[in-house]
Amino acid sequence: MFLFVSYGATLIVLSAFKSLEIFLPALHSIERALGGDKWMHFTLSAFLSILACFASGRVLDLAALKRAAYVYVVLFMALSLDEMMQYTLASRRFELLDLAYGSLGLLIGVLGYLSAIVVRRAKHRVRKYHV
Repeated sequence: MFLFVSYGATLIVLSAFKSLEIFLPALHSIERALGGDKWMHFTLSAFLSILACFASGRVLDLAALKRAAYVYVVLFMALSLDEMMQYTLASRRFELLDLAYGSLGLLIGVLGYLSAIVVRRAKHRVRKYHV
Protein backbone atom coordinates (compact mmCIF):
# COMPACT_ATOMS: atom_id res chain seq x y z
CA MET A 1 0.00 0.00 0.00
CA PHE A 2 2.82 2.38 0.90
CA LEU A 3 4.51 1.85 -2.47
CA PHE A 4 1.28 2.59 -4.37
CA VAL A 5 0.56 5.76 -2.39
CA SER A 6 4.17 6.96 -2.72
CA TYR A 7 4.26 6.26 -6.45
CA GLY A 8 0.87 7.92 -7.03
CA ALA A 9 1.96 10.99 -5.07
CA THR A 10 5.17 11.14 -7.10
CA LEU A 11 3.19 11.09 -10.36
CA ILE A 12 0.98 13.93 -9.10
CA VAL A 13 4.05 15.96 -8.12
CA LEU A 14 5.70 15.33 -11.51
CA SER A 15 2.55 16.45 -13.32
CA ALA A 16 2.35 19.56 -11.15
CA PHE A 17 6.01 20.35 -11.80
CA LYS A 18 5.43 20.07 -15.54
CA SER A 19 2.37 22.33 -15.31
CA LEU A 20 4.32 24.89 -13.27
CA GLU A 21 7.31 24.50 -15.60
CA ILE A 22 9.60 23.49 -12.72
CA PHE A 23 12.52 21.06 -13.27
CA LEU A 24 11.71 20.76 -16.98
CA PRO A 25 15.19 19.46 -17.99
CA ALA A 26 14.89 16.63 -15.45
CA LEU A 27 11.33 15.84 -16.56
CA HIS A 28 12.38 15.77 -20.20
CA SER A 29 15.25 13.42 -19.39
CA ILE A 30 12.78 11.07 -17.66
CA GLU A 31 10.61 11.18 -20.79
CA ARG A 32 13.60 10.36 -23.01
CA ALA A 33 14.70 7.53 -20.71
CA LEU A 34 11.23 5.97 -20.97
CA GLY A 35 11.15 6.16 -24.76
CA GLY A 36 9.45 9.51 -25.26
CA ASP A 37 6.27 11.20 -24.11
CA LYS A 38 3.79 8.54 -25.25
CA TRP A 39 5.77 5.57 -23.91
CA MET A 40 6.25 7.44 -20.66
CA HIS A 41 2.46 7.69 -20.31
CA PHE A 42 2.16 3.98 -21.08
CA THR A 43 4.92 2.82 -18.73
CA LEU A 44 4.03 5.00 -15.76
CA SER A 45 0.33 4.10 -16.09
CA ALA A 46 1.03 0.36 -16.35
CA PHE A 47 3.16 0.40 -13.22
CA LEU A 48 0.57 2.50 -11.38
CA SER A 49 -2.24 0.08 -12.20
CA ILE A 50 -0.20 -2.95 -11.10
CA LEU A 51 0.58 -1.29 -7.78
CA ALA A 52 -3.04 -0.17 -7.37
CA CYS A 53 -4.35 -3.69 -8.00
CA PHE A 54 -2.05 -5.23 -5.41
CA ALA A 55 -2.78 -2.44 -2.91
CA SER A 56 -6.53 -2.74 -3.45
CA GLY A 57 -6.39 -6.39 -2.43
CA ARG A 58 -5.66 -5.19 1.10
CA VAL A 59 -8.68 -2.87 1.31
CA LEU A 60 -11.35 -4.24 -1.04
CA ASP A 61 -12.94 -7.58 -0.21
CA LEU A 62 -13.79 -8.43 -3.82
CA ALA A 63 -12.82 -11.07 -6.34
CA ALA A 64 -9.63 -10.20 -8.22
CA LEU A 65 -11.39 -9.58 -11.54
CA LYS A 66 -13.97 -7.24 -10.03
CA ARG A 67 -11.32 -5.44 -7.98
CA ALA A 68 -9.13 -5.01 -11.08
CA ALA A 69 -12.10 -3.60 -13.02
CA TYR A 70 -12.77 -1.06 -10.26
CA VAL A 71 -9.10 -0.10 -10.17
CA TYR A 72 -9.07 0.40 -13.94
CA VAL A 73 -12.18 2.60 -13.89
CA VAL A 74 -10.93 4.78 -11.01
CA LEU A 75 -7.47 5.20 -12.52
CA PHE A 76 -8.93 5.90 -15.97
CA MET A 77 -11.11 8.64 -14.48
CA ALA A 78 -8.09 10.15 -12.68
CA LEU A 79 -5.98 9.96 -15.84
CA SER A 80 -8.77 11.55 -17.88
CA LEU A 81 -9.17 14.33 -15.33
CA ASP A 82 -5.43 15.03 -15.37
CA GLU A 83 -5.36 15.14 -19.16
CA MET A 84 -8.51 17.30 -19.38
CA MET A 85 -7.12 19.81 -16.87
CA GLN A 86 -4.38 20.47 -19.40
CA TYR A 87 -6.97 22.22 -21.59
CA THR A 88 -7.08 25.03 -19.04
CA LEU A 89 -3.33 25.45 -18.57
CA ALA A 90 -1.26 27.64 -20.84
CA SER A 91 1.87 25.64 -20.02
CA ARG A 92 0.32 22.28 -21.03
CA ARG A 93 -1.74 20.92 -23.88
CA PHE A 94 -4.30 18.13 -24.06
CA GLU A 95 -3.39 15.28 -26.40
CA LEU A 96 -5.79 12.44 -27.07
CA LEU A 97 -2.83 10.15 -27.77
CA ASP A 98 -1.49 10.78 -24.25
CA LEU A 99 -4.84 9.60 -22.88
CA ALA A 100 -4.83 6.61 -25.23
CA TYR A 101 -1.31 5.50 -24.28
CA GLY A 102 -2.04 6.03 -20.59
CA SER A 103 -5.29 4.06 -20.84
CA LEU A 104 -3.54 1.23 -22.65
CA GLY A 105 -0.87 1.22 -19.96
CA LEU A 106 -3.56 0.96 -17.28
CA LEU A 107 -5.15 -1.96 -19.13
CA ILE A 108 -1.85 -3.79 -19.61
CA GLY A 109 -1.04 -3.30 -15.93
CA VAL A 110 -4.41 -4.68 -14.85
CA LEU A 111 -4.03 -7.65 -17.21
CA GLY A 112 -0.51 -8.25 -15.88
CA TYR A 113 -1.87 -8.26 -12.33
CA LEU A 114 -4.64 -10.71 -13.26
CA SER A 115 -2.09 -12.94 -15.00
CA ALA A 116 0.05 -12.96 -11.86
CA ILE A 117 -2.99 -13.96 -9.78
CA VAL A 118 -3.82 -16.83 -12.16
CA VAL A 119 -0.22 -18.10 -12.12
CA ARG A 120 -0.03 -17.83 -8.33
CA ARG A 121 -3.28 -19.78 -7.90
CA ALA A 122 -2.16 -22.44 -10.39
CA LYS A 123 1.13 -22.91 -8.53
CA HIS A 124 -0.76 -23.16 -5.25
CA ARG A 125 -3.04 -25.86 -6.69
CA VAL A 126 -0.07 -27.83 -8.04
CA ARG A 127 1.72 -27.71 -4.67
CA LYS A 128 -1.47 -28.68 -2.86
CA TYR A 129 -1.88 -31.87 -4.91
CA HIS A 130 1.80 -32.87 -4.98
CA VAL A 131 2.41 -32.73 -1.24
